[in-house]
Amino acid sequence: MRPFLEGEAAANFGNAASLHRQGQAAKAALERARRTCAEVLGCSPEEIVFTSGGTESNYLALRAMAWAARRRWDEAKTPGMPRLAASRIEHAAVHEALRGLQREGFELAGDGHSNVGANANGQVDPAELLAACDERTAVVTLMLANNETGAVQLVADLARLLDKRFGTRPGRWWPRLHVDAVQAAGKLALKVEALGCDTLALSAHKFEGPKGVGLLYVRRGVGLDAPMGGGGHEGGYRGGTPNVAGAAGMAEALRLAEAERVSAVARVTKLRSLFEDSLRARVGDAVVHGAKAERIGNTSFVSFPGLDGPALVLALDAEGVSCSTGAACSEGIGRPSHVLEAMGVSAEFGRAAVRFSFGRLTTEYEVYAAVERVGKVVGRMRA
Repeated sequence: MRPFLEGEAAANFGNAASLHRQGQAAKAALERARRTCAEVLGCSPEEIVFTSGGTESNYLALRAMAWAARRRWDEAKTPGMPRLAASRIEHAAVHEALRGLQREGFELAGDGHSNVGANANGQVDPAELLAACDERTAVVTLMLANNETGAVQLVADLARLLDKRFGTRPGRWWPRLHVDAVQAAGKLALKVEALGCDTLALSAHKFEGPKGVGLLYVRRGVGLDAPMGGGGHEGGYRGGTPNVAGAAGMAEALRLAEAERVSAVARVTKLRSLFEDSLRARVGDAVVHGAKAERIGNTSFVSFPGLDGPALVLALDAEGVSCSTGAACSEGIGRPSHVLEAMGVSAEFGRAAVRFSFGRLTTEYEVYAAVERVGKVVGRMRA
């Protein structure tokens, strides 16, 4: 990122859409970043759209596909409105986008809500999600790895079921499959053809890249209606001057995350298992949610019966342990995790849940130290 932020910035500060020398230098860097990201995803560089992060990528994909369907519905004089199908464990960014589309007249498949829950291990049944779909369903969305429990979702299975019922891509127009893969980069393989998706969202800070930049994969031929005007940047899908430094940093972080994925996943998963085993030995009634599911290795969502999650987070912070009550963007709203609720976890256990995260910099010493401090704080609060 440095050539676009300091030192040589005067020569590389141009708008990538400009024809002058500085603009073309910026454009070359942007396209290098696009090629690098495309190599990791196994797609064409032209199918990569740079965004400000996962929230925008999810929002752009869902709205663009919904309104593309609405336009085709109107042209064909098809009665009714296009429907959207999702699970109840999706990220708040997805739920907010769906609620906004509902206010504009779109319908949610099934019971009129984000319709499909998860089993006790935090996984959505693809067949159940498919059952919520009908011929009016335009978009199906499912995250690849849950941001609270870490449970891996069977996205490729859902894609195969959609192909079997509605016809195979690329000939099938509807429904489109969007995948929120924000939590999965650097932890799971992200080849888009293997996943069978039409669009896929990533955010750089989830794989040690810079904050405030992300990408959206848009399969060639999907034909989105761009919901954001203001210029013809990013293949016409997104207005605004591109963040060249951010894109360069994200591409390098994604390349490194994929190159080191197998060894990094093994190391972090080992640390998480050490943490959970040691924690159960220290706090006998601690409950790890999703423990029997395939999970990404960086996440452990634990309930401490009888305690208040936010109070526990603050007490642990005072002891030098940084954790959360669930999704960071949802903390402080004063209600139990919607993910645990969708899994059938009681409100009491939901209020007592705390999420711990592990990453590239986490050490074995820190794991043991954290378990010791958690045990001390839990004992003190219960006393």
